[in-house]
Amino acid sequence: MTQIKVELQETMGSDLSIANAAWTSTYDKDKREIKYSDKDKITDLVRKLILDGHGTPVESIIFRFWIKMPIFVDRQHMTHRIASHNGLSGRYRTMPDEFYNLPEDVNIILNKCGAQYIAKYYNDICTLAYQQYNSAIANLKLAEKNNIITNTDFKRAREILRGQLPVCGMTERTTIMNLRSFANYQKQRNSNYAQPEIKKVAQLMLDEVKKANICPVAISTLEEINWRF
Repeated sequence: MTQIKVELQETMGSDLSIANAAWTSTYDKDKREIKYSDKDKITDLVRKLILDGHGTPVESIIFRFWIKMPIFVDRQHMTHRIASHNGLSGRYRTMPDEFYNLPEDVNIILNKCGAQYIAKYYNDICTLAYQQYNSAIANLKLAEKNNIITNTDFKRAREILRGQLPVCGMTERTTIMNLRSFANYQKQRNSNYAQPEIKKVAQLMLDEVKKANICPVAISTLEEINWRF
């Protein structure tokens, strides 16, 4: 699963942002600013808000992730309508010449069935699909260069020809979500019931957020309650 990559590109907000959002409903600006320097009060309030299930202040924190994953995983990822997604376009970009390698646990399953040959077919068929696709793109580029087709023609054909590629092909996406949505994602996708590949995506997202360390109190509290927020 080393082909799956996640990068936290941008963030907005912090533990203080959560506290400030809550204080807005009870204090004026001057009183809020007095509390900004009291780290203990910020910690206590953030924990209380999360433990009591107050979700709106938690939405003050926003993440933008870049993710590289197989298309079949991307389809699961996209079911989270609580996020904003933008992905690789087969019209404006030639698909990367990479497909997801057969995982070792699947190889073991095939061996148990006496069907080791399926692994070779998997690689051969995927490789052939990309060879066919890249050959078609090369022909289209040459035709465009020779003014036989327009750039609009080229993009239209390229967009459709990606349809011959397998769903194990690697794709790229950016996803924007707030911390409340992130908690829901972790609860559903970073669990023992999740498919290994989507769980890998969720864990890498969590690793990136922890490394950024912008809201350690909120993250540790959400982990403490197993993301059931």
